[in-house]
Amino acid sequence: MKEDRAFFARLAIVVLSCLSAACQAAQVRYVPVTEEPMLATASQATLFLLGDGGENNEPRRDVLVHLAENISSVAADGSGPPVMVAFLGDNIYDDGVRAEFVNEDVEKLRGQIYALGRFPNVKGVFVPGNHDWANGRSDEKGLAAMLRQRDGIERLAEGRDVRLLPADGCPGPVSQPLGDAAHLVFFDSEWLLREPDDHCGTPEDFYRRLREELEANSDRHVIVLSHHPLVTGGPHGGNVAPFEHGPLVYYLSSLAGVSIQDRGSAAYSSMARRLEDAFAASGAPPLIQAAGHDHNLQVIGLSQAGAADYQLVSGSASRRSNVRRIDGTRYASDGFGYMRLDFDGTAVRLQIYAREAGGGPVRTVFTCALASRDGSTACQEASLAGVDE
Repeated sequence: MKEDRAFFARLAIVVLSCLSAACQAAQVRYVPVTEEPMLATASQATLFLLGDGGENNEPRRDVLVHLAENISSVAADGSGPPVMVAFLGDNIYDDGVRAEFVNEDVEKLRGQIYALGRFPNVKGVFVPGNHDWANGRSDEKGLAAMLRQRDGIERLAEGRDVRLLPADGCPGPVSQPLGDAAHLVFFDSEWLLREPDDHCGTPEDFYRRLREELEANSDRHVIVLSHHPLVTGGPHGGNVAPFEHGPLVYYLSSLAGVSIQDRGSAAYSSMARRLEDAFAASGAPPLIQAAGHDHNLQVIGLSQAGAADYQLVSGSASRRSNVRRIDGTRYASDGFGYMRLDFDGTAVRLQIYAREAGGGPVRTVFTCALASRDGSTACQEASLAGVDE
């Protein structure tokens, strides 16, 4: 009996400790920029990155209003440079487009699509995410949900140039030029995690096509876009705490890589390794791998041979999660927001827009140059304001 009381006393101490700040996932804090920077030269093309916007809530409305105003200013009533808006997956929470709730679920796309406006020089691309693939259900149900989303996008487009890519339930890659400034390569990373036995060929076929796509565009800035990041300091990269998402078992499962949606799982690790091998084998790794999945905003410089120069995570259009500083982090935020890339003859320039988790206006919080004409990179880490742990 004494031993039982002692055990429960120790357990109570652990639980109480985990309810304190010491048991919360780490959150790095950076000093935001104080002024919106002026671009040195006119942009030749603009790419917006916005992910995980599938929940219709107040933060998403703020983000989409700001995005729409930003797009309009760049599009210049159709006379401006080409603009692409990439929606980086989990476009409809929680289970994609369900067969019994098609109209209700597709309606979650309306705000994202309408933010594009009606400009002839603006295009939109939705990338499939794991929630769009019916959130862990069978391959058959996942594919059906994703294809219903494709049809819903086409129905809501109303003359806008917006689509789901890849559109056929296969992994891609699917390329889209962004004027003469950049080359975008979209692929379905959820397909790669699942590796379904379907009409799309084998994963080896995909990795070969990706390598060939990079080789063929070695003289351009290439941006590779998918839902899942290869590197992240967010929860899917292990930045979790006991009881943060429910019972202790969820914390232990995350650390053990039980879910294929976590970077530590065997399936995810294999996918990341094979993508990086394809990048390296091409002899022309991309400038950026852009993704969502973790509900935060991250800029990570990558130094390993064969990797992309930068990992961008833009997954906080409608949900947020903590993020820690990892090797290569240049900036990270748990705010709701999105990213903008401008391409000109001298550089690729990044701006991040976000609002605080508790409210406030969407504003510029970080900016830097990711590449210059001579191939050097100039993106420096923002000034640290502290770490919440």
